Amino acid sequence: MKKTICLIIGIFCWFGLSADNLKQMQDSALNYYLKSDFTNALRIYENIYSQNYSSADLFYNLGNCYYNTGDIANAVLYYEKALILNPADKDIINNLSIVNSAVQSKTEALPEVFYKRWYKSLISTFSTDQWAIFAIISFILCLAAIGLYLFSKITSVRKTGFISGLILLCTSFLFTIFASNQANNISSGKYAVIFETSLIKSSPSEESNNLFEVSAGLKVEIKDTLNNWTNIRLSDGKEGWVESGNIKKI
Repeated sequence: MKKTICLIIGIFCWFGLSADNLKQMQDSALNYYLKSDFTNALRIYENIYSQNYSSADLFYNLGNCYYNTGDIANAVLYYEKALILNPADKDIINNLSIVNSAVQSKTEALPEVFYKRWYKSLISTFSTDQWAIFAIISFILCLAAIGLYLFSKITSVRKTGFISGLILLCTSFLFTIFASNQANNISSGKYAVIFETSLIKSSPSEESNNLFEVSAGLKVEIKDTLNNWTNIRLSDGKEGWVESGNIKKI
């Protein structure tokens, strides 16, 4: 029993020290950033990330540091990572738009069917955690409504509880789907960023025909991989093969 208590205390102390250390590193990085010493700020933020810590704020700060040190590709990468975790953040959206304007390769996105565009816009309104919280709250309210239906002796209250319960159950289910889709966006590895100006090939071979050229910082969709090659698709619909070492997954 004493060993168990000591272990629990030790775990809490470790988490406390880790949290304090993280806060000190974040404060130190911020101080460097405010002094426009982006290289040292970047070094600390990268150290934080290397400790398996991730958040929208961390990715946003990494994107800012990379942009200010002239690394457009990494800036795009980390702004995109931040946007996945916090899709409604206006600062992330604005900075990503600015850094994308510096990417030399320009593509025009193909028009999307309106309902797909509407659905993507809807689920991007909130993060995975927020949709999950909405789903839990809806389910709890659903249970409360069912309680009214089961235990109330007033007919009108029972009817209201039954209808409300059904609506809240459907709402909870819908919010769960939204949360799941957002989570899939995070873990799917469906998109990547070009890190070196590359010639896109017609097939996964150095001897194949050159189709077009893309520059560092361009976001692409991953369609397939074969050996050391990745089949990519641009937002304008163009497809081809690029060496896998020239891209990084978001």
